[in-house]
Amino acid sequence: TTFIKEMAKNINLEFVVLENEYADIGVDKDFLDEKNLNVWEMSEGCICCSMKGDFKLSIKRIYSEINPEYLIIEPTGVGMLSSILENIKEINIKDIEILNPLTLIDITSFSEYLETFNNFFIDNLKNTGKVILTKLENSFPLEIENIKSEIFKINNSNLEIITTDYRNFSKDWFGEILNKNIDNKIIDKNFSLKTHINLRTFSKENVNLKTMDELGLFLNKLVNGDFGKIYRAKGIVKIDGFWGKFNLVYKNFEMEPITDTKKTKIVIIGNNLDIESLKNI
Repeated sequence: TTFIKEMAKNINLEFVVLENEYADIGVDKDFLDEKNLNVWEMSEGCICCSMKGDFKLSIKRIYSEINPEYLIIEPTGVGMLSSILENIKEINIKDIEILNPLTLIDITSFSEYLETFNNFFIDNLKNTGKVILTKLENSFPLEIENIKSEIFKINNSNLEIITTDYRNFSKDWFGEILNKNIDNKIIDKNFSLKTHINLRTFSKENVNLKTMDELGLFLNKLVNGDFGKIYRAKGIVKIDGFWGKFNLVYKNFEMEPITDTKKTKIVIIGNNLDIESLKNI
């Protein structure tokens, strides 16, 4: 989501973003507040399987009603890329061209995700066209090189791996992303119901976090596993009278202020969630 915002800032084009929310409450639309972004949400399912039909219909509707120059599809983070690409190809509209997929990987969670979500992770890396490594600030060069080596073991077909902060890239670099299509790349199909990731979600509106201390304590509890194994969490909160948003990926979280919005809400994705305790937040 942060990368999409950065791209929108650097490219003066109208985009439609199709957000696949895993939970029943959408949050990413509030995060994508750039003026040239038109955000569509698909909630409560995954576009690679359970919402496959709705996904295709949504693309057809966006094509017929808006016909944007570019449609950016952001999966839940647990969708199999091979299946998503196949679903788009099945739409079979001549004017729709598939660009080279782009994958962002938080290196602080690389080993954990490769072990826990092995089939999904390998599927994504085999079928992507470019990898951007993020959260590099506190990493050593040897650690970054080891992760690159692991990725090349999975995909050694001239895959480009970027280890520079994309926020420092030029407008030309972002424009180049939109000029590379998937060509005749063979999709490495790995999807089956057995390989798909099954995670639990929790979502809530009207969150009872009203001070920075309360929010900080809550986020640290998420990281420390007090509510279960948390892989993603994001939300909109109102702290001491000011609106803000937070985004948590595995053991890292960030917060930033936002302009006024309508309501507070959180979405949490993980395993073995303590739902009853989370309801009291």
